Amino acid sequence: MFDIRLSDEQREFQKLAREFAQNEIKPVSFALDQEPNWEKRVPIDLLKKGSQLGFRTFVLSEENGGTGASDQLTNCLVAEELSAGDIGTAYYFMLTARRARDWFELRMTPEQRAYFLPRFLNDDLYFTTVAIHEPDTDLGFDYFTETPEDAKFKTRAVEQPDGSWIINGAKNFQTVGYMAKLLVVMAQTPEGAKPFLVEGDSKGLIRRPMSKIGRRVGDNAEIFFDDVRVPKGRILPPAPKGRTDMGTHLVIASLTLGVGRAALEETLKYTQERTSGGKLIVKHQAVGLFLAEMAMHLEASRRMIWTAAWVKDHPEAIEDGSVEQKPYELMALAFTGTAVQRLTEQGMELFGGMGVIAGMPIEKYVRDALIQKHISFPFPSRFKIAEALAGYKRKVPPFVGVN
Repeated sequence: MFDIRLSDEQREFQKLAREFAQNEIKPVSFALDQEPNWEKRVPIDLLKKGSQLGFRTFVLSEENGGTGASDQLTNCLVAEELSAGDIGTAYYFMLTARRARDWFELRMTPEQRAYFLPRFLNDDLYFTTVAIHEPDTDLGFDYFTETPEDAKFKTRAVEQPDGSWIINGAKNFQTVGYMAKLLVVMAQTPEGAKPFLVEGDSKGLIRRPMSKIGRRVGDNAEIFFDDVRVPKGRILPPAPKGRTDMGTHLVIASLTLGVGRAALEETLKYTQERTSGGKLIVKHQAVGLFLAEMAMHLEASRRMIWTAAWVKDHPEAIEDGSVEQKPYELMALAFTGTAVQRLTEQGMELFGGMGVIAGMPIEKYVRDALIQKHISFPFPSRFKIAEALAGYKRKVPPFVGVN
């Protein structure tokens, strides 16, 4: 049924990402995480090197400057490897790559593509973000897994006599929002919400970084729009039917998986060097049980992600009945977020007192995993899974009366 054997090309991508992550990203990741100055935490040199290796552009077709590796499994492999070096750095590449084929090849008009694609290809620091979430705008409990079609945004776009638009409003929690040079901004118009292509250097666009407990190398930002003018013809067309991009849920799950793998590797190394009671702690039975459970959680997460990726790459398997229709993506997302958070906490326990010392690798991984558990959307994901399995649709939010 499932044939998840990696091709030679997939192994090459995996190897390239692993070498870059282990040789370039990881050696500086802990110092960057501890850097108090936010701007100094942005790994500019790493972002340039990674772009030159193709980690922003690899999903594009060869004729558009990529390698054509737009399948789900390849992207999951790359995401895990980069994240094992540092998840914040990996986010810059993977969220931009995730959107590249969708925006530049499948949705933009010829005029939009002719303007934006060369800029994207020729600038190693050309990253992207989607600006959806707003302060004080209720997009519903399921927003994280499914933005409602009738969502009403407080960010407003008003059309001008010359066909341009003026945008006013605010967005927050935008990943890569501070560095992004191209933003797709959801704004309300008289005809409903529309996605506007907004350049990062637009006059009146103001950004402020948001500090997080984990994933500190990757930026999140508040973004304010003060009479930001968007030229005529900059509304991104709707997505065509069928799969268009890499799949947000699988990218997030794979990035989370990379944190778990790094945590297990560091924990195993520590237990093979630390002695207690006259022997290496890895030889203590209780320690072995912890390590075994950590490894099982990690491998189970990986198999769920790879299965979901395979199904998305082979929709015909659902159509002909070879594979049962299930919410594989959400299962992988929810399970991995919870499993890796538990895994890193177990690793911290095995480090003993050193596990809570700032600057220790496991302490960083615990904080990173907490962020990832939050954005694996544990409650909305599980409600969606239950709906799919039971064949029903909730009529009211599950937490009525909770703000």
